[in-house]
Amino acid sequence: MPIMGLSKKKIYFIVFLSIAILCTAGFLWAWFVTRDIRKNVAGALNQSQKVIVKNLILTETKDQQKYWELYAKTGSYESSNKVVVLTGIIGNFYDKDKNVALSFESPKGTYEDATKTVTLEGETLIVSKDGSSILANKIEWGGKNTDIIASGNVRIQRNDELATTSEKAVFNSDLTFFKIIGNSQTMIFTKEGQKQEELNLFNTKGK
Repeated sequence: MPIMGLSKKKIYFIVFLSIAILCTAGFLWAWFVTRDIRKNVAGALNQSQKVIVKNLILTETKDQQKYWELYAKTGSYESSNKVVVLTGIIGNFYDKDKNVALSFESPKGTYEDATKTVTLEGETLIVSKDGSSILANKIEWGGKNTDIIASGNVRIQRNDELATTSEKAVFNSDLTFFKIIGNSQTMIFTKEGQKQEELNLFNTKGK
């Protein structure tokens, strides 16, 4: 139902834009704040100890282009397991034209250095530039795999056209493709916002 005259698509677009702006501001601020300690941190990560850093930025490139980037309020690294524990996370996925394709926000997560795997936990929200969104208890992706996996009370909103809940979902970095897995419920809406059809899907795993 529209809130104060705004459609769901507009609301999610505003959320997306807000996260993207926060990400940009956070990255710029963190870059200047941490520029004097980045070399020291890089050296410390190669030693056998625990390092705690505030205003941490992690970036991965793919085919010589920035694939994703995240900013965390705090990050702690233990060289024994090579896992960075993150809190207060916001970030972006980028398309081939270097534009923001998806923005995400999560209270906590981890980054595994060996596998280049990012895991976001808690109430994690991903919003695309067209206003589509995914909310889940856990979202993860690997460095060599463009697929993003959401699990635990997954809720997908596709503009004002489709809403679905499921146990698990797999999607790509611009939300042009997604697959729901496990018991799910899908609602399709007309352009006027009225529910047109409701589908109950069971045992969809592996299909």
